[in-house]
Amino acid sequence: MKPLTPDPLPEGIEEALPKQARMLEAYRRQLLDCFEGWGYALVSPPLVEFRDALVTGEDALDRQTFRLTDPLSGRTLGVRTDITPQVARIDRQQMPQDQVVRLCYAGSVLRAHPEILGGGRNPIQVGAELYGHEGTQSDAEIILLLCAALRTAGCARWCLDMGHAGVFRALVEQTDWTVQECDELFELIQRKAHADLGAWLDARPANAPAVEMIRMLPDLSGPDEEVLDRAAQGMEGAREQIQPALETLRAVAAQVRNVYPEVQLHFDLGEASGFHYESGLVFAAYMEGQGQEIARGGRYGAQGERPATGFSLDLRTLARCGSLDAGERRRIYAAAEEGPALQDAIAELRVQGHTVVCGLGPEDSAERSRCPEQLVNEDGAWVVRPAAS
Repeated sequence: MKPLTPDPLPEGIEEALPKQARMLEAYRRQLLDCFEGWGYALVSPPLVEFRDALVTGEDALDRQTFRLTDPLSGRTLGVRTDITPQVARIDRQQMPQDQVVRLCYAGSVLRAHPEILGGGRNPIQVGAELYGHEGTQSDAEIILLLCAALRTAGCARWCLDMGHAGVFRALVEQTDWTVQECDELFELIQRKAHADLGAWLDARPANAPAVEMIRMLPDLSGPDEEVLDRAAQGMEGAREQIQPALETLRAVAAQVRNVYPEVQLHFDLGEASGFHYESGLVFAAYMEGQGQEIARGGRYGAQGERPATGFSLDLRTLARCGSLDAGERRRIYAAAEEGPALQDAIAELRVQGHTVVCGLGPEDSAERSRCPEQLVNEDGAWVVRPAAS
């Protein structure tokens, strides 16, 4: 018989062994309990849906989506790469549209490509979404909820990077550039590639004031609201369009500082990730010493659609950054014996939250079951004692 050899997992696909799985579950429970305390109801969308429902016209989602054929309907299915569109569908189809709706979720997603070099392709996505309200109060609530979740997870110090998709969008709308050109421009601004950005702009005729204001975007970044003051002064020609965005950033920043004065705030008006679908305030959370963001969110939806804002994070990334104490349950061994008194003792210990591992035969022992304690019979009563070494 051919000896069994372990099959490697596909590149970027991760699994969790007992200790890590227990830790991840502890984080998941703490976060969902936190969300519930703020009024966010848990939903659990399916792992697969019809591809058209999952992709919703987004090229980035389409490129990340695994496809398969449904043998019952013959239609193309997709494995979810992001739970946010599914929760939006639940709100749109199942929830009252004349009310504010708060929903949260936790589940695995699958992506065709890692989002960062060397990253995983099956994150455990956890997040919260607020539907039906448009304004700074809901923007502030979702950011404050993120801060509460990070504190719940034992994160000590983090930075919030805040921007507004409305600034970039207001400027490019004054040009006649194509969607592809806007994507190229946005990528240059994100890299803060001043020379490349300048050459790109010089090669394209467009509204001159808008071009000069776009040149400013990579430099409109910093830890103080002075960034917003410089934007208001330097973008005088677009004041009417960008003023609401600046006011939103000021108002939300004030509320965050009031509740979490220890959180570092950073403003970046060139930040408008997902500007095709995000329509307002955008934000990301970073831990000190970690280059990778641990959470991202913002307001999204086209004009005229139901207002929505929310955030999501990868549970594995959070577990690497947090310091949540999952605790260790007592492990107690019970020999392979029968009798109502022993079974009652086992049941009582499990009710108390302890782990009781029952032996399956005379060859089993507390040591083999990794139990430092065991049940022993003393004068007819079953009691817990240290396992014999």
